[in-house]
Amino acid sequence: MSEASIVTIVVAIIGGTAGITGGALAYRQAWIARRENRQERLEARLARAERDNRLLWLWSRRLVDHIYRGQQPPPPEAPAGLFEDTAQRKDIPT
Repeated sequence: MSEASIVTIVVAIIGGTAGITGGALAYRQAWIARRENRQERLEARLARAERDNRLLWLWSRRLVDHIYRGQQPPPPEAPAGLFEDTAQRKDIPT
């Protein structure tokens, strides 16, 4: 083998190794980005669930008070915002 072909082989090996390493780093960064996005979506779901829980408690409290006071129908209306986001969301599996 000539010296030029050995240099070519070494350069190819170094280039291939650099390419594989770069690909692995890019894959890792993409995985981290997907994971962070998942965390943001879960935090948003938790915030919506906590808000809905507070509003449902408020409505339940109003209904109980209405019944115990012996008031006539109609019952109290649901709090504003309780049923705002009833559309199917992509982050909730069906």
